[in-house]
Amino acid sequence: MLTLQRGSHHGLLIAPRWPSTRIQLEEEVLQCLLDAQALLPTGLRLLLTRGFEPSRSRLGGFRRVVRRIGIAVFRTCYPQRRDEIDAIFSANGHDIDGRHVDVSLVLHGKRLRLLPLGVFTPPRWQHRRVARYAELVARAKRSLQDCGFELHHNPTEALQIHCDYPPR
Repeated sequence: MLTLQRGSHHGLLIAPRWPSTRIQLEEEVLQCLLDAQALLPTGLRLLLTRGFEPSRSRLGGFRRVVRRIGIAVFRTCYPQRRDEIDAIFSANGHDIDGRHVDVSLVLHGKRLRLLPLGVFTPPRWQHRRVARYAELVARAKRSLQDCGFELHHNPTEALQIHCDYPPR
């Protein structure tokens, strides 16, 4: 397992999601992310934001507490979306190994905020933002898939660009 700090690693941008200070992932997954980056046009960059987070750590405990609070708020804000709670608020493999990552996009040095309010971004806002950057988002997702990643089935998680790299 590799540990990456904030910055750039062979052209791949690294920005751990708060409160993390580093990102852990499998070496094979890093290589596939670098391969996916190479398929993108010059101005569009991948930004790795999350990888492996052991559940039996302070960070894992913090994430569990935040998830419980998030679920309560989400249920209140979106009672009609209860069937999405598990997909959005589960650890989605981040607590298993370094083959599950979240990626964002940076266009000409500016991060594309597809979910400005995180998972609480209303679907209408999500659709508007995706429409604005549809071609770029589709291209990035295609490059990740071409390099072996599977994208999350939930639309909100897919906008966080949650990717799983299945064992080969």
